[in-house]
Parts: sequence; structure tokens; C-alpha cells
Amino acid sequence: MEKISLPLPAIRCLSRKEAAVYLGIGVTLLTELDIPCIKLGRRCVYDRVDLDAWIEDYKQREHGRAKEEHIWPKHKKASTGEKIPVSGGLQQRSQTAKEYAKALGQKAVRMPKHC
Repeated sequence: MEKISLPLPAIRCLSRKEAAVYLGIGVTLLTELDIPCIKLGRRCVYDRVDLDAWIEDYKQREHGRAKEEHIWPKHKKASTGEKIPVSGGLQQRSQTAKEYAKALGQKAVRMPKHC
């Protein structure tokens, strides 16, 4: 009788280098993207199922953000019509502001010095 050998199942857990090749990116970028990995002892492996889920989620986030970039921002009336409160710190006077006001034929407004 001949022994029939069955094909091995596809490897599910990939090394860092194999995961980078699977996604078509470099190992450094794989590490920077903070893609979830599984710790097996001292070894870090990437599950193909997790990689597929991560890339689908990434595509949705990138596509959604790209759509929003084409929309003009909506401003609240309060944010454009009211004064912005000073949050402290030293505010230096700019000579440029004085020269700009002079060029426009306007009187430069002098701010009182704070103690």
C-alpha cells in the first residue's frame, strides 16, 4: 500500500518579516503602524485573520477621512463672532503689526502693559 500524504494547511501565524511581505510593506513600517500581534513566548507572530481585519479597517478609516477632506469646515457662530480669551503667558508686541496698520492707513491700537 502506498502512503498518501495530505497537503499541509496554510500557515496562519506569520513572522514579522512574513507579515510585512503579506501586506506588501517593509518590516519597519509594519512596526510603526502598531498592527496587533500575538506573543508566543518571546516570539511575536501575526495572525492572517487579524492582518486581513486590520487592513479592511484601515481602508475604511482612510477612505472616510479622505471623503471629509473635501468638505468645508462648518464654524459655529460663537467661535467666529466672539473674542478669544487670553490664556496667559507673555504677549509680545510686534513691530510688524504697527507697520501693517500704518500701511493700511489705520491707527495702531496700543495695548496696556500687564504687570
